[in-house]
Amino acid sequence: MLEATLEQAAATDVAAEPAAPPAEVRPAPAQPAIEPPDVGSAAEVVLVWEGISPLHQSFFADSAPVQQLSQDLGPWISSTANVYVRFDSERHIGRIELRLLPGQGSGLSAGEGRVVDLYKLSPVMQALARYRSAVAARFDTRVQAFKIGLESFRGSEHCRFGVAGEPPPDGTVLDLCVQINGQARCGEAIAGGVEFDEQTAGTIRACLN
Repeated sequence: MLEATLEQAAATDVAAEPAAPPAEVRPAPAQPAIEPPDVGSAAEVVLVWEGISPLHQSFFADSAPVQQLSQDLGPWISSTANVYVRFDSERHIGRIELRLLPGQGSGLSAGEGRVVDLYKLSPVMQALARYRSAVAARFDTRVQAFKIGLESFRGSEHCRFGVAGEPPPDGTVLDLCVQINGQARCGEAIAGGVEFDEQTAGTIRACLN
């Protein structure tokens, strides 16, 4: 459980990847702030636990950080926002990831052909980063080492989107490599988004719809 293993993680490297070849991380340049498509009601945040002790569940479920996350996600996520808080005790990796359900995102999937505008994900990533920092500041600074991201399942495809930048990343810089079924598919930053091969771009947009 997290309570028992965070001490081990602090002694080693909580954010370290396993001995297997790590996934490639290629940062996208930070982009100007993106205006919300529509300032609507707050999203209903539902926290889902994997490998988190009851004590640390109480930290992540504290009303103030959760309420702020709810407000921050409101313009971008309709109805329920399922946020998975995970800790892998064997690999000493913590994650805070929003699971995007079909049709749930507002303005997150953009681009056409070979281009995907990954920068649209920055407000969501920043919301998760602020939530992580608030929990860390209130309860346990080691939580700041948790990775943030967004994941979605569309049929047989599992997409995972991450961030880059100086640790702890604040969500303003996106990782240009998207994990699709565990494999890194990397693009090139161009005007208007990130360019992938056409099949990969289609899969990524489908994951964000």
